[in-house]
Amino acid sequence: MQTMSEEKTASEGHAEGEAGTRSAELVKRARRQHGIEAVRTIIRFAMDRMRETQLQEVASSMTLTTLLSLVPLIAVAMSAFALFPSFADSRHALEEAIISGVLPQQYTETIVTYLRNFTDHASGLGIFGLAGLAVTALLLIDKFFVTVNRIYQVRRMRPWGQRALLYWALITLGPLVIAFSLTVSTQAIRSASEGVDATSVEWGMAVLQFAIQVASYTFLYKFVPNCHVQLSHAAVGGVSASFAGLAVREAFGHYVSAGTLTSIYGAFVAFPVLLLWFYVSWLIVFGGAAITATIPLLTSGRFADSYKRGNDFLTGVALLKTLWRHRREGETSVGITTLADEVDSYPQAARRILLRLAEKGYCVEIMSEKPKSHSDWALLCDPSAKSLRDACTALLVDGTNHLTSPKRASSSRDEGMLFDWYRGFMSAEMLAKPLDEVFTIDEEPQDVQAEQTARPA
Repeated sequence: MQTMSEEKTASEGHAEGEAGTRSAELVKRARRQHGIEAVRTIIRFAMDRMRETQLQEVASSMTLTTLLSLVPLIAVAMSAFALFPSFADSRHALEEAIISGVLPQQYTETIVTYLRNFTDHASGLGIFGLAGLAVTALLLIDKFFVTVNRIYQVRRMRPWGQRALLYWALITLGPLVIAFSLTVSTQAIRSASEGVDATSVEWGMAVLQFAIQVASYTFLYKFVPNCHVQLSHAAVGGVSASFAGLAVREAFGHYVSAGTLTSIYGAFVAFPVLLLWFYVSWLIVFGGAAITATIPLLTSGRFADSYKRGNDFLTGVALLKTLWRHRREGETSVGITTLADEVDSYPQAARRILLRLAEKGYCVEIMSEKPKSHSDWALLCDPSAKSLRDACTALLVDGTNHLTSPKRASSSRDEGMLFDWYRGFMSAEMLAKPLDEVFTIDEEPQDVQAEQTARPA
């Protein structure tokens, strides 16, 4: 009898162990599936962001602009090395890093030789010629900044004075810092690898170059947009762009080595290779920015609503209601992070919508020493008189559309086809009511329910 009981206990323990193992496997599988789904979502939203900003067309125009501005950009950047002769080794280290880590392996010597010759010729120009080169280089950097800010949906760029200073520092000091870090790191690796085989040293150099690429991308994605970007989000974009660049460079090398382009272009093959590489490189750079800009979207609970029609209007009404409720509770201003959390959005999107509402006189951004990403907002309008009509025209239907415009005496154009419909739509009850009445509708059932709960039986 005791033996049967022991066997039963052992079998039950074995069954529980198998059940625990299956449960652990299911949890691992669910986590893996969740991770795969998260990556798919990031890629899908990043692709949507790229399509919205027409990055394929932008990359094409940036390719032509780069072709025209590359020599001026390199000439201005390398002029900083001429001012510091002690940085000659750093310049060579930077050129080697570009050859081995940025450009495709095939035809790199030809391309770099051309660029060196062009740069040497450009260095012989006078002061006005160098000024022209500097302006051309600054225009390339400015176009890059504008495109990245479009990806982040930033409406207000930095003032021109700040931008020019930032551009100049990026052109002149950026290569110096990268080259100096390359030189110091290379010397450190070589001194630490004495007695180590050459393969390990090559791997160390490759890892170093990859790390510098990640740091450079992270720096760009963090500081180029005129909005708050978390360092971790910028790092994810930097790592993604670096891995994509590494994979594309290898694939590009195999494609070029196949000889298809050589059989078509012959001795001029370096030119189309350079153009194609510029185009792919810009797509990678902007793709990393799109991934960085998408991550905050996914951290909000309503990230799927961001691409639904009318979301800006609904979010704007929710933001106004939040400001209205906080003011009724005695709070004159509310932080942008709090506002974004209460409407289940993210600060960049909330601020973008609030800026459009501010143009209609609903709210105001309180200027302080805080960064824009942590600014405070307050309700500016009189909620007993202001309605949602202006919010509708700001976020949903533009009243200046010719289909809804009235007939003007100064114009021969007739009134819009939808003028009467639009007038009736804008006079709808919920759009015509003051904010106090609109927002109290949702509050009354809660107040009645609270009173009934507090009332003794």
